[in-house]
Amino acid sequence: MYKNYRVHVPATTANIGSGFDTLGIALGLYNEIEFYPDENCDLYDTELVIKGEGISEIFSNKENLILQAMDRVGKEVNQTIPGGVMKLLNRIPLARGLGSSSAALVSGAMLANQLTGNHLKKIDILRITAEIEGHPDNVAPAIMGGFCISLMDDNQAHIEKIDISSSWKAVVAIPDFELATEKARNVLPNQYERKDVIFNFSRISCLIAAITVGKPELLRYGMDDKIHVPYRIPLIPGAKEAMNNAITAKCYGVTISGSGPTLVAFSSKNEADDVGNAMVIGFSQSGVKAKYLVLDFDSNGATIEEIGG
Repeated sequence: MYKNYRVHVPATTANIGSGFDTLGIALGLYNEIEFYPDENCDLYDTELVIKGEGISEIFSNKENLILQAMDRVGKEVNQTIPGGVMKLLNRIPLARGLGSSSAALVSGAMLANQLTGNHLKKIDILRITAEIEGHPDNVAPAIMGGFCISLMDDNQAHIEKIDISSSWKAVVAIPDFELATEKARNVLPNQYERKDVIFNFSRISCLIAAITVGKPELLRYGMDDKIHVPYRIPLIPGAKEAMNNAITAKCYGVTISGSGPTLVAFSSKNEADDVGNAMVIGFSQSGVKAKYLVLDFDSNGATIEEIGG
C-alpha cells in the first residue's frame, strides 16, 4: 500500500555570472507537489491538477519532467513506480531562468525515492537529476539549498554547500517572455580566447570569496563574466538597461539568472525594492513588461513529507 506525499522544491538561480554551469543558489520561491498514488494506474497515465504557472504548458506524458525523473529512479532501484493523481502548485515561472525544470526533476526523484523505500541518498538524487538535466548547477541547490559548487566526474556527483548571509536579498526581475535554454546555449561560441578564460578565473574566485566570507563589495566583480553573459544579453531586450539601472540603484551585483531572460541582483534589504523597480524600468525602456520579486535565500533545499488521503 503506497503512501501519499507532498514535496516542496525551491527555485534556483544558476551560473551567478562567472560560475557558468558550476554554481547555483536556492531561492525562497517554491513549487509544491502532492502525489496520491494508485497501484492500478500506469505512471504516464497520471492525472495532473495544476494551479499557478504553466497550466497550459504541462502535460501528463513521457515529456513530463516530473514523471521522467520518477521513472528514472524506478529503474535505478529496479522497482515500478505507479501513477495516480498529482496536484501541482507552481510558483516558479517556466523557461525564465529560475530552475523550473530542475524543480520538476528533483520533485519527481524525491517522490519516487519515498515510494520505493527511501533507499537513495541526496547525492544519488543529485547524480540522477544532473544526468537528465545535463549539468548539476540548478539541481544541486534545489536539493541541498544554499550556494552550491557542484560538478560531475565519471558519473559521480560532487557538491559543496555554503550558506549565504541572511542580510542579503535576491532581487529577480522577470520579463514577460520565455527564453528556451537550448536557444541560449546555441549562441555560445565553441572556443574562447585565453584572456577571457583568465578573466573568468579571477571573477569566480571573487564570487566564491564574497559568499564565503560575506563581503558583498566583491560581488560586483564576481558576477562579471565573459563566457556566457555577453552572448546572451542580445537575446533579452532591455536587459542591458535593467542591469545598468540596478547598479545605479546600488545593488551589490547583477547578472542573468541561469540562461535568462530573468535577471538576478543581490542587494541589502533596504535597497531591494529600489533595485527591483529600477530593473523593471530598464526593461520598459525596450517595451518589455516585467515584474520583480524580492526573495530570501533558501538554506534547506527540497523537503518531503507524508500526507493524508
